This record gives sequence, structure tokens and C-alpha cells, in this order.
Amino acid sequence: MKKQFFFLIFLVLALFLVHSVSAANFDTPVVKITPDQTSYAPGDSVSVNVDVKLASTGDSTFPSLHTLEAYTDLEDCSWISAIKINGHGQEQTSSGKWLRISGYILDYPSDSNEIVVSYRLEGQIPAVSSTGDKILFELTQSDGSGNLVSGGEYTIERLVINPEDTDKLRDIVEKDLETLDKKIQDKLITGVDIAAAQAKYDDARTKFIQSATASYAAANTLLSDAQTLISEGETLLNQAWAQKAINDAQETIDSTSFYLTDFKVNRSLTNDARVLNIETKIESAQSSLNSAKSLFNDKNYPQAYTLAETATTKAGEALASAETLYAEVSKGIIPDVGGVGIFLIIGIIVIVGIIGVIVYRRYTSWDELG
Repeated sequence: MKKQFFFLIFLVLALFLVHSVSAANFDTPVVKITPDQTSYAPGDSVSVNVDVKLASTGDSTFPSLHTLEAYTDLEDCSWISAIKINGHGQEQTSSGKWLRISGYILDYPSDSNEIVVSYRLEGQIPAVSSTGDKILFELTQSDGSGNLVSGGEYTIERLVINPEDTDKLRDIVEKDLETLDKKIQDKLITGVDIAAAQAKYDDARTKFIQSATASYAAANTLLSDAQTLISEGETLLNQAWAQKAINDAQETIDSTSFYLTDFKVNRSLTNDARVLNIETKIESAQSSLNSAKSLFNDKNYPQAYTLAETATTKAGEALASAETLYAEVSKGIIPDVGGVGIFLIIGIIVIVGIIGVIVYRRYTSWDELG
């Protein structure tokens, strides 16, 4: 039992030691890129300066059997490197995509030494068949068997623009601008407020024009920004379109409600089948409009527009019926104004008659006295 226990302890320690040996022996590098851009075009010149401080393992600054390897995708590249021991070191020059340093020359007693490996890399961005990331600088640590050490990899990548892709993007943006402009003009004719969408279109077109004389890397950024502005313009146009549809539906519902109030209050037609039918249509229109407003608040503008148009159609049918009924009940010399209206008219006639009698009597009495 004791033998098994000690064997387990030994195994755990062995795994721990293996893990310790396999851990990376450098800190996060300090990097400076000139010019530092998010993207580049083939042929651009780039300079990369990297300082790598070694992280000691036990008594050693770096395992002697390991290798520290730097790599780049840059073309026509040159390296200037230096192993600085306590701040001092001699520069070495080399060329090619790889720069390997044996752990043997990085292995110093850790208690009295601080090792920093400095790289200065210069080269040109390579040609690419399609837009994608390329490695400006990569640092790896491998063990004596050539296997990558856990955590022993550090990579700096940047986007490299394929000029043909930028030209294609320009064509896409140009067509998108034409499409948005046509939509704006179509909506303007129908009375939609296109001001916000027009502003986005103008900004996008400005960036599109600027991209024609910019470098490929800058042009790609400008065109990407233009695409974002076009998308925002589309959204704002749909928002204004839906808002107008909602306003139109509400206006039609309000106009019909005016007639319904007149029918019920002034004409005593509350229970008239024709009025009830109009009310049913308006309730359905209001339900559709409420749903449209909810979708609008959720920024689902196309669906909000569709339901608002449905509400307008229903309300329009109700309004047409209300106008027809109003014309029917208002025919004749004395319009049909309902029970309350009739009593009001009769009252006015009686008052006018009384006043006429009084005036007549006074007039005849003056004749008798005269």
C-alpha cells in the first residue's frame, strides 16, 4: 500500500516537472510596428521592433536544448538581432524568413542575469491572391525534439488587401449607392421624410469618392465604412417609411372616428347595422396599427410598414362606408340629424314663430293708434 502511495507521489511530481520544463520561457514581447495599420497592401514597407524578455526556469534563464525561432511572411526581409545580457549585447544581421537562436547561447545562471532578445525586422508586404491575414512576426519556442512548448508561441498578424478585391469592393459599393439613391428618391415622392437616410448616403458617397485616390489599404477602410453607412441609411429609410405608414393609418382611423361620434351622438344611430359594421372595421384597423407600432418599437421596420398598410386599408374601407352613410342620412331640405337634432330644429321654429307673432301684434297695434 505504501509503495503504491509513494509511486503516486512520484508520478505527480514527475508530471509537475515535465509541465514546468514544457512551459514557455519568455514574457509577452514588447512590440512596435512602423507604420502600424490595421491593413496593408502588397509592396508596403514595414518595420517591426520586438523585445523579448526571457523568463527563467529554476537556475537557468533558458533551457539549453530548446530553440527560440522567429518567423515572418514579409518579403525581402532583413533582421538585426541582439542578445542583451543585463542590458549589453552585440547586434547580428541576417536575412530570410526564419531566425533561429539556440538555447545553448541563451542559457545563463538566472540569479545574476537578465536576458532580453531584441529583433529589428524590415521587409515588404507580400503579394496575395485573396485578402487575408499575414504574419508580420511570430516567435516560437520548441524543445529538444522540435515540439512546440506549451504557451511558447506569439504571433502578430495584419490584414493584407488584394488589390483586385478592393476593385471588386468598389464596384459593389457603387451599385449599393445607386440602389440606395433610387430608394430614397422613390420614398421622397410618396412623402416619406428622407433627411436622415440622405445624410448617410451623402457621407457614404464622399468616402466612395475618396477611395478612388487612396492607397489600397486606405481605400479598403473607406469602402468598408461606406458599406456601413449605406446599411445605416437603409435602416433609417425603412424607419421613416414605416413611420409615415403608421401616421397615415392613424389619420384615417381618426377621420372615421369623427363620423362614428356624429352618428352616435347627433343622429341616434348607435345600434344601426351600418354603424356597427364601420365600428368593426375600425377596431380591426386599430388592432393592426397597434401591432405595427409594437414592431416599430422593436425596430422591425419592414414588418411594421406591412401591418400599418393593412391598418390603412381597413380604416380606408371603414372611412368610405362612413362617408357614404353620412351622405345618405344628410339628404333632403332638412337633413337627417337624428332625434336630438330634430327636437332642436323644432324648438328653433317655435321660438322664431313666437317672436314673429309678437312683432306682428306690435306692428298692428301701432297702425290702430295711428
